[in-house]
Amino acid sequence: MADAELLFWVFFLLVGPALCAVIAQARGIEWWVGALLGLTSCVGLIIVCVMRTGGAPRGIAPPPPGARWEVDPTGRHQHRLWDGSQWTANVSDSGRSGWDPLT
Repeated sequence: MADAELLFWVFFLLVGPALCAVIAQARGIEWWVGALLGLTSCVGLIIVCVMRTGGAPRGIAPPPPGARWEVDPTGRHQHRLWDGSQWTANVSDSGRSGWDPLT
């Protein structure tokens, strides 16, 4: 874990709720209510940070440019995937995908 990331988590999980507790106490509210509110306000930020993927899910390559389903030129299936430069073995019939190599 990088130093900047560690500092980020320390701030939002420790310093943020402590600051909210001080502010709450200064306004006449119990300190623990402010700390709890400060901690729960970080939940959305934590979820966003944990779930960020930077686009497509890891391990799944995006389709190549120009890839599209077309009518199967062999006539054996309803559709066959054109990857932008050649026909693939990916086929589809009535919405169900399958595999049929071109041989």
